[in-house]
Amino acid sequence: MFDASPATLAALELPALLRLFAELAATDVGRARILALAPAASEAELGARRELFAETRVALVDGVLVGALESAVAPLLERLAEPRALLDGADVLQAADLLRAAGRAARRVGETRGTATPRLAALFDALPDSRPWLDRVARVLDARGRVRDDASPALARLRHEVREVRDGLYQDLQQSVSRYAEHLSEETIPLHDGRLVLLVKSGARGQLDGLVHGRSGSGRSLYFEPLDAVPANNRLRAAIDDEEAERARLLAELVAGLRQAAPAVREAAALVAEVDLLQAACRFAELAGARLAGVAAAGELRLCAARHPLLDPALADLRLRALGTAGHREAIVALDLELDREQRMLVITGPNAGGKTVALKTAGLLTLAAQCGLPVPAAAGTRLPLLRRLVATVGDEQDLLSERSTFSARLLRLREAWEAAGEDSLVLLDELGSGTDPDEGAALATALLEELGRRRALALVTTHLTRLAATALETDGAGCAAMEFDGATGRPTFRLVPGAPGASEALALARRLGLPAAWLARATEQLDPERRQLQRLLADVERTRRELAAQLDAAAGERHDLAAARAAAEAERDELETERRKVARRLARELAEFERRVRGQLRDAEARMREELASGKRRGIAAAAAERLLSAPPEELTASARDDVVAGPLAPGARVRHRAQGWEGRLAKLARGRAEVTVGGKRMRCPAADLVALADDADAEAARGSASPRAAPRRPPAPELAPELELLGRRVEEALAELDRYLDRAILAGSDEVRVVHGHGSGRLRSAVRRHLATHRAVAAHRPGGDGEGGDGATVVTLKP
Repeated sequence: MFDASPATLAALELPALLRLFAELAATDVGRARILALAPAASEAELGARRELFAETRVALVDGVLVGALESAVAPLLERLAEPRALLDGADVLQAADLLRAAGRAARRVGETRGTATPRLAALFDALPDSRPWLDRVARVLDARGRVRDDASPALARLRHEVREVRDGLYQDLQQSVSRYAEHLSEETIPLHDGRLVLLVKSGARGQLDGLVHGRSGSGRSLYFEPLDAVPANNRLRAAIDDEEAERARLLAELVAGLRQAAPAVREAAALVAEVDLLQAACRFAELAGARLAGVAAAGELRLCAARHPLLDPALADLRLRALGTAGHREAIVALDLELDREQRMLVITGPNAGGKTVALKTAGLLTLAAQCGLPVPAAAGTRLPLLRRLVATVGDEQDLLSERSTFSARLLRLREAWEAAGEDSLVLLDELGSGTDPDEGAALATALLEELGRRRALALVTTHLTRLAATALETDGAGCAAMEFDGATGRPTFRLVPGAPGASEALALARRLGLPAAWLARATEQLDPERRQLQRLLADVERTRRELAAQLDAAAGERHDLAAARAAAEAERDELETERRKVARRLARELAEFERRVRGQLRDAEARMREELASGKRRGIAAAAAERLLSAPPEELTASARDDVVAGPLAPGARVRHRAQGWEGRLAKLARGRAEVTVGGKRMRCPAADLVALADDADAEAARGSASPRAAPRRPPAPELAPELELLGRRVEEALAELDRYLDRAILAGSDEVRVVHGHGSGRLRSAVRRHLATHRAVAAHRPGGDGEGGDGATVVTLKP
C-alpha cells in the first residue's frame, strides 16, 4: 500500500507531470486514465506496469496501436450507464468506432509481435467478439451515421418511391410557379412538414385556391399548397412517413444491439485507455530521452544525470501545450545523487537560488513517476525505490482560511514526517529549521533528523543552518552535500557536490543582484566574528575541494586518453586480424579453384586415355575381325561393319554412341560442352567429348548396300552395375559428377532402385546429394535409408521406368 498526501503530490508537482503525459494521449479516455494514475501499491503491480511499457515499445515498432477517435468516449459511457437515456445513430457509430479501435489494436499486437508481447496481448483476451454487431452497423449506417439506402429492401423501395413522387410533384409545381408568379415571395419549392409547397407573400392569403400550412420564420411568406397538388402531396407524405418508420425500425435494432453490447463497449474503452496511456508513455520517453529506472533495493536511491521534467528544455514545447507556459528553455545541469544503506540521509546546504529545492523536488518527482511505472528523464544506472510512504514539505504552506501560520503549517507537516518515517519511506524536507528562531529551529530539526536516522528512513534535507550540516557529519547513516558556488564569478553552478557543507552566500547573492555597496559593507561588519571565520574556513575548504576536483578531472582526462589510445590499438589489431582472415579466405578460395581445375584436367586426361585405349582395342579387334571375315559370306561382313558407319559432327537429332560405354541414342541437346541424349525413352547427360556421331538409319542402310535382311541391329551389352554408390569423403562437386555417371549406368542396366552412401558427417554432402536427386530427370523418388540400409547416412533412389 502506497501513501502520500495530496499536499505531498502537489508539492512535488506530480499532477503537472501527468498533464505532460496526458497531452501525448490520442483519446479522451486515455487522457483521463493518465490524469488518474497513482503510484503502484505493490511490487507485483509495478512489475506488471513496467513489463507493459517495455512490450508497448516493441509493439510500436510496427506502428501506432491506438489513434484518435472521431469523438469523445466519456459522454457515450455516461449515456450507456443511464438505462433511460435516449441513444441515436451517432451513439451507435461512436460505439462502433471505439470497438473497431480496440479490435485494431488487438490485431496489431497479436499478429505482428504477439510472441514478444505476451502481457500486452493478454490485455485483449477479455475483449468480447463484437464483429456481428459491427458488421450490422456497417450495413445499416454510412460513415456519417446516416441510414444507408440499401440498409433493408423495404427502405430501398420506400426511398425510391419517395424520390419518384417528389420528382413528379416538383415538376408539376414548377409549372405552378409561373401561374402564381405575382404572388410568390421566392421562386423556390421547399419541403415543409413532408409536403412540397410554394412560398407566397403573406398578403396573398385568401386570393389563392389552396391550403396554407403556416408562416415562414420571418413572417413575410406563407407555405402555400395548390389544390391540384394535394393528392400527390398526400402520397409523398405517406411515403415519407413509411420511409421514416422503416429508418426508425432499423435504428432501434442497432440501439438495442448497442445496449446489449454495453459491457463490451466499456471493456473496449478501458483497453483503449490503458493502451493509450502506455503509448503516451513511450512517446514521452522518445521526446525526453527518458527510460524506466531500475528498481532499487530497500534503503537505496540513485539518480544519474537526472533532469526535472518541468525544467528540461527538451520538453519546453510540450509544457507550452499542456501547461500553457514553456518555462525553462536553456540547458540545465543534470543531477547526480545517491543514498544507500550506509548513507540513508543527506543534508544539502549551499547558496540561495543555488538549486537545493530543485534537487529535492527532482528526486521526489522522479521517484513518484517511477512508482507509477512511467519513464523518467535520467541516464542509465538510475535506480529508484519502491516506497510505502512519501512525505514532503516544500515551500510556503501558510493557510489563511484555517488561521494557520507558515511555521505552524510546517510543524504539522514535520509531525507527519515523524509519524510516517520507516525503512520503506522517503522524507523530503525543504529549508528545515527555517521560519523561526535559528537556535530553536536547529534544535527541532536536529531532533527530527536523529529520529529519522533511528527509523532508517531515506531522507533528503535542505537547510541554511550550518549546525544541521555538522550534525549530519557526526551522525551514522547521514552525510552532507553542497550546491556548488563559483567564488570567482559569484554565481552558483547548480552542481551537487557530495561530502562537503556549503555556505548560504546570502551576501554574494545580494551583491550579484546589485544591492548598494554601503549596505553590503555594513552587513559584513555586522557578522559575528566566529561566523566570518567559519565562512573563511568554508571558502578555503571549497577552494581546496575545487583544486582537488580539477586534479581529478585532469587525471580522468589522462585515463580517458590512455583508454582511447588502447582502444585505437585494439581497433588496429582487430582490423589487421580481419584483413588476415580476408587474405586467408581468398587464398583458400584460390586454392580450391586451382584444385578444381586440376581435378577437371585430370578427369579429361583420364577420359582421353580411356578413349585412346578403347580406340586401340577396337582397331585391334577390327583387324582381327577383318582377317576372320576375309573368308566370311558377304552378308556377315556387311552386318559386322554396320555399326562402324560414322557421320559428320555432333548436332541435335543425330544418332550418337558413347565412346567408353558403347550405348547409343539420339542427341537431344548440346550446350557448353555438355550433351543430353535420349536413350530408351530416358534422358542421360555426359560430356560431348564422350560421344561419336553415327550415320542415320537410312544412310547406314544405303552404305550397307545389299546387306542380308537376316542381319539385325546389334545392341551394346548392358554395363555391369554395383548395387550402391559410395561417396564417403568426396567433395560435393566431385560427388555430384560421380552420382550423374552412376545414374546413367543404372539406367542402361535397367535398374529400378539403387542406393547412394554419403555418410552423416556435417550433413553438407547429404543435403547436396538429396537436393540434386530432387531435380534429376531420371529419379522418380528418393528416401533416407531404413534399418539395414544405412539409415540417414544413405539415400535409396527409385528410377523412373
